Amino acid sequence: MKTKIVIYYDGVCIVCSSAMNTLIKMDKENILYFSPLQSNFAKSTIDQKYLETMDTVIVKKGDILYTKSNAAFVILEQLKSPLRYLFYLVPRFFTDLVYDLIAKRRYSWFGKKEECIFPINNPKFLID
Repeated sequence: MKTKIVIYYDGVCIVCSSAMNTLIKMDKENILYFSPLQSNFAKSTIDQKYLETMDTVIVKKGDILYTKSNAAFVILEQLKSPLRYLFYLVPRFFTDLVYDLIAKRRYSWFGKKEECIFPINNPKFLID
């Protein structure tokens, strides 16, 4: 049995929300769970420093937290995406540099929602 993976993301970021919708469709084994950083669940399960900046996706696999491109590679590995092999080909400093560039400009490039909206009755979303 695979370990449950919780993905914490910025719920007002349009590109982040779109990425979560894509991951839901790709998750054939139902191992991914989602929690907006704005939710009570996130506030009670991860360090406050991540909630202050909201500049990275956070993946919790077991007791280990992954951020930035490492988080993305954990997800890609679990979903068996061919993109997971980039982990072995591209240096981490470069993937984090690209991640930081996009994260810093995501609102101006892709937009931002007025408020965090998430499905209340979907068990894949951890809110409270």
